[in-house]
Amino acid sequence: MIRLLIIPLVMLLAQPDVPVNPSEVTSMYEVRYILGDLNTKVAKATITTTPTMWEEKDAYKAEISIKVQPFFRLFLHAKYFVEAFVTRPGMQPLYYSTSSSKENAWCRYSEGEEGIVFWRHYKKKEPKTLIFPNDGRTMELVSMLYYVRTFDFKEGEPCELKVLIGERALPATLTMEGIDTEKYPGHRAMFIRFVMLERGIMENGSGNEAYLWIDADGSRIPLGLEVALGKRGVMVCNIVE
Repeated sequence: MIRLLIIPLVMLLAQPDVPVNPSEVTSMYEVRYILGDLNTKVAKATITTTPTMWEEKDAYKAEISIKVQPFFRLFLHAKYFVEAFVTRPGMQPLYYSTSSSKENAWCRYSEGEEGIVFWRHYKKKEPKTLIFPNDGRTMELVSMLYYVRTFDFKEGEPCELKVLIGERALPATLTMEGIDTEKYPGHRAMFIRFVMLERGIMENGSGNEAYLWIDADGSRIPLGLEVALGKRGVMVCNIVE
């Protein structure tokens, strides 16, 4: 479930319209779990983004604090902290770490001669170095959502890509199904369906299909996200504007 908490943060990180020289930009969001008549908040979070440098590259640093609601602390830690560096203005990933009172993990990306080099360190396991093709269609979620904001979608035509989940590059499709004018009042939203073809985005393999709403008028700011969990309900994220 922690991976689903991170996805809304990815939506926030994927916004390239942050002012170039802000002293501090803070956003808030909430994640909710829906099953039948049950509609309950899972977590609330704040994210602060500031311009900085990362190894002589212009970058944004995002610091994210997640506070889980009391009931869900039976399954999750009470608090999480996320730190991420992405390039400015391209929003390509450089470094990403998560920590809580019980564990921490980090990963780092760079471009090598053979492709995208990915270093991963998780819990007490030995660090791993992986290489993925640098073909413009292999990306992790931060890059994917930035890609969605810039891609010239043709309604109903799926875009094929591979998404980095853990140690694998898994096939997926993105399809812009049409314009939704009802989901978010005051917004014309591109309704995009995201499908993982082999397994889902959740740790247990569920969540093969997700739905993303992006403002269709100019900024393409992500407005919301829903991940279907089959018989287990739906996880919903809405950015608090």
